Amino acid sequence: MIPLNDEQRLAVDTPGNVVVTACPGSGKTRVLAARVVRGLTELKTRRERVIALTYTNRAADEIQSRLDEADVAAECLWAGTIHSFALEWILRPYAPYCTELQYGFSVVNEYFAEQLLSRLKAEAGLAFFDDVHTGFGRDGADQNTGHAAQAVFESYKAELRRLRAIDFDDVLYLAYRLLHDRPEIAETLGAIVRVICVDEAQDIQDLQYGILKFIHRAARDKPSLFFVGDENQSIYESLGAMTKSPSEIATEFELTTINHLELHGNYRSTQRIIDFYRLFRANVPRIDGRSKWAGEDGLITFENQTVALEGLAAAIASRITAALSEGVATNDICVIAPRWMHIKPLARLLVNHLPEVDFDAPGLSPLHSSYENFWFKVGRLMLTRPSPRRTRTRMRWAREAITDLRTIAAIEAPSAIDSPRRLLRLLNGLSSNQSDGIAYLRDVFAQFLKLIDFDMETCLALKESYLGFFEKAESHLSNAEDLLPRDIESFRRLFSHPSGVVVNTCHGVKGEEYDTVIAFGLLRGFVPHWDVIINHSVEAATDQESKLLYVICSRAKRKLHLIAETGRHTKSKRAYQTSELLAAVRFELD
Repeated sequence: MIPLNDEQRLAVDTPGNVVVTACPGSGKTRVLAARVVRGLTELKTRRERVIALTYTNRAADEIQSRLDEADVAAECLWAGTIHSFALEWILRPYAPYCTELQYGFSVVNEYFAEQLLSRLKAEAGLAFFDDVHTGFGRDGADQNTGHAAQAVFESYKAELRRLRAIDFDDVLYLAYRLLHDRPEIAETLGAIVRVICVDEAQDIQDLQYGILKFIHRAARDKPSLFFVGDENQSIYESLGAMTKSPSEIATEFELTTINHLELHGNYRSTQRIIDFYRLFRANVPRIDGRSKWAGEDGLITFENQTVALEGLAAAIASRITAALSEGVATNDICVIAPRWMHIKPLARLLVNHLPEVDFDAPGLSPLHSSYENFWFKVGRLMLTRPSPRRTRTRMRWAREAITDLRTIAAIEAPSAIDSPRRLLRLLNGLSSNQSDGIAYLRDVFAQFLKLIDFDMETCLALKESYLGFFEKAESHLSNAEDLLPRDIESFRRLFSHPSGVVVNTCHGVKGEEYDTVIAFGLLRGFVPHWDVIINHSVEAATDQESKLLYVICSRAKRKLHLIAETGRHTKSKRAYQTSELLAAVRFELD
């Protein structure tokens, strides 16, 4: 049902446990989706599940969309990030067994965590590039060696606990600990999970391996493993990711053997762009372009210290305008920022320059940071208008919301919404005269609770989820200096598909592809980050730099614009210099 070439078909049809090594653009998402389809057809009961673990929620949506296009029923599929999996299948259902979770909890987003950690480091007299690791090992020990870093780590975790909050590192560790302390949880999961598909396998952390190992080991009928990755795109090593060889994966899961296959050829980019980004990874053999436009010259530009910081947004806006004038869709254009902190200010400037263009950026959505919140999921359904094209997607979202209600409120869903179809029917019938987005959501949420006859005061976790949802949204709006629209139609556009020009980090768009890619901040200290340069060997820093550039450039299909702007300075007033590998590359650019 999903078209595959012979190489891809072999990977999908190979029985048992499989590791697939896939170069950029070789069709790994297509292969992963096809393996999911095969797994769904082999399930024996409706209780069994195929699990597809992706690195981003966007990638999970892409897999679901491919199944929708192939008209494949996905009721027995769960797709999402490992953090979402741990939350939905382990932490929320079994929170009473965990001291940190038993009185309710919320999950902070990466931006909040980064801001809190930066503040605590500054208060402790640490430089912004000093390493403070927020994760844990399987033994529960943190990864910090210095006394000052250890103190900041403890203050950081104490502040989260005060807020009854956890971060993404906590999600993994607490899920791992629950599986370790309560073997029956792993046995329950092992009894229903029949296939585990893992995307971006090169960026799996040790705790993630540990979580999957517990489930696999506890299963009487072992689930099949299907890993897809590329060690040349491993850009999370400094944050604890582990690139394991096929034999090391086999050892981790106590397998006698594992099948290893490779995908070759690139169905994404022009050959010229492929040849360009291969320069950053000398060990990568030739990659043949197989896209319809592989033979086109495309466009590769590099503004090396010729764009000033104050003119950066205008320069990027002009490239977006040029792409749009050539007929490129907004959602086929991506602006890549070096770090999270650079997204919000740039995205808001771009809105000023191009008010008629839709943008898809974390800093432009008051609801962005609430992806795992139950009320976000209900709101998402309310803000997407029913249409035949979106029926499968909305059914999937409705199923997620019902599951969350059951786990958060510890009740069976009321009869009026005990199935996705009934929930959609109820929500489709709600309406409000409110033109303000926040007021609209408050109104329809109140109607929803009344119709299902549920008093939120009887469930502290659901109430805190509600309060947290609106507190975050109002905070985003109040801090946006009137740059974020509040009207309900703008809120609806947040969930329209296709969406606007994507503005995100290299890590946030990993695995994705766009006709036009515009990357800025390609400066030493950003690519790679200072903590890698200062706290690791020269070889490790160069390796990380080459992988970041390889990943950034390989997102582009036909147009690649690289910018190393001037005007950025370190705290000691030194001007940031161009990424060393990028400055040294020799290539005939446009």
